[in-house]
Amino acid sequence: MAAAGSSSGGGERARKRGPGHREEPTLQADTRDWRLRQIKYRAPERIPICKINNRADHPLLQFALDTNEWKKYDRLKNTDLFQHRSIDWGWLDDIGSRLEVLDLLGPRLRMMIDCALDQYEELVLEFHSTWKHKEGKFAKDKVVSFSLGRKVFQMNMARFAVASGFYTEEEVKETGFSTSLRGAYSIDREYSVGAVELRRFWSTISDHPFALTNLITSVRNLVYRYVLKILSTTLVGQKSGENKANWIELFILMCRVENREMNLAKVLADSHSRGRRGGRRAALDMGPYITGLALNLGVFDKYNLGFYMKD
Repeated sequence: MAAAGSSSGGGERARKRGPGHREEPTLQADTRDWRLRQIKYRAPERIPICKINNRADHPLLQFALDTNEWKKYDRLKNTDLFQHRSIDWGWLDDIGSRLEVLDLLGPRLRMMIDCALDQYEELVLEFHSTWKHKEGKFAKDKVVSFSLGRKVFQMNMARFAVASGFYTEEEVKETGFSTSLRGAYSIDREYSVGAVELRRFWSTISDHPFALTNLITSVRNLVYRYVLKILSTTLVGQKSGENKANWIELFILMCRVENREMNLAKVLADSHSRGRRGGRRAALDMGPYITGLALNLGVFDKYNLGFYMKD
């Protein structure tokens, strides 16, 4: 695997490229709705005129004390950014597996894995401190909510899919967007799989018994093993337990191997929702995907790229 790029290409180049390498319409929250979630801050908003070197001084992170957002931020504030990785296509050429990996991933999953946008400390902290996802409420109007640039966005899953840059407006209107598999869970949910199906699939790729976490090195097929590894360093970022495949990664691989349709917007939401602990041994992941959201939502039009601490 190769390290994801972190060149300072600037806002304009990043906006044109986007996480899915295509132009997306700017999506704005409906500020007319009084029911929009409110986030309290301890200081008025001010747009920086220069880079702020202390995270705590950035206006995006000045949550009111003892709020849920502040508690999350306080836990994560000293955590470094996760170093995302990208596929080493040269190595895959050397072992003759490029075509097999391309076929296994498919175009949308490859586009998501290839997301190598720069990541910014303040935005990642703001997002993870404010992210909310109503599990099991796929069809609800406000299933996800978060703040970027001190602006609250509340969206249904279709809107989140387009804002993330990996689906088009036309694609989320198709029946398959709502009826495809949404994930693997320990409790029964509509359009999902459980431990029984994951255990069955695991038995076809590994001789080791199925567990809560499963050793990637026990997977017999080298390409499957590589895809699980690249998922753990991109779409499902993990700093600890790098050799262990979690349920999200196994669900993705199962769907691709067995040619079953899955909703990758819901997978992305589940990845954002994973529990995150602070501290030096942890790392804040999903940064490139958060940058993609910020680009598509027009956040950098207000908070200029040059005023963030970049990885």
